[in-house]
Amino acid sequence: MDMKINKKFDIVPEDLNEPVVLVGWPGIALVGKIAITSIKDSIKAEEFLDIEYFDFPPKSNVEKGFLEIPTAKVYYKSRKKENESDIFILTANYQPQSSQGVFEFSQKFCEEMNNITKNKVKMYVSTGAMVTDKIRDQPKVHVCGTHEKTTKSFLKFEDTLLMESGVIAGANGILPAYAGQRNYAPGVCLLAETLPLPMMTLDPRASKALVTILKDYFNIKMNFDELNKQIEEMENVLDSYKRQADHFMKGVQEDRGSDSYFR
Repeated sequence: MDMKINKKFDIVPEDLNEPVVLVGWPGIALVGKIAITSIKDSIKAEEFLDIEYFDFPPKSNVEKGFLEIPTAKVYYKSRKKENESDIFILTANYQPQSSQGVFEFSQKFCEEMNNITKNKVKMYVSTGAMVTDKIRDQPKVHVCGTHEKTTKSFLKFEDTLLMESGVIAGANGILPAYAGQRNYAPGVCLLAETLPLPMMTLDPRASKALVTILKDYFNIKMNFDELNKQIEEMENVLDSYKRQADHFMKGVQEDRGSDSYFR
């Protein structure tokens, strides 16, 4: 499939400081995308690449009246002065739609990042959600990866668990797996627990759990104000639904008659 990569500015590979690639595709409750976008906004990363790919869905994006085709974007932040890893951030409004598209995008993206950095990328980290039926005060983050040492390095943080088995659908699982198994750089996938509630189109609590791990691991200066605001809004929505449900059940109980089906 055709892929067109538009570069916004040049990067000198020799100036890079152990760069890492953080990935946040849209998925369940937009958990990974919100996490990665929050990091991008906090560190003020600049748009570096605009990637057109023919396996993105045929849906035009409209933002403040401006119409554009769907693309993936890569942002970049140099942290060489702080002696910290430089950060590349990949995100998009859509994932590739087909199996071929997911694999081909992963291949071409890793090849492009390898060419741009002259094989300097140290790690690919994708983020996403894991549906659970357990309600916790703090969502757990499940960790898996292509290299045991790298995977274990994330497990030293609180509220992390090794993902023993399972399947990760889409580009969130394939891209880091491809990067690691094709010897570009170790690949890691972080999945934060989320509840499958129909009223929750977003889960900023799960996103914050991911951001907290990445902040500590890569020493990222984060501003949590926007995420905390979204969490408060989410909790207000859940409280509203709970009050409505309690009110409904109270009415049902008060209306029970001799022929009621409720016993």
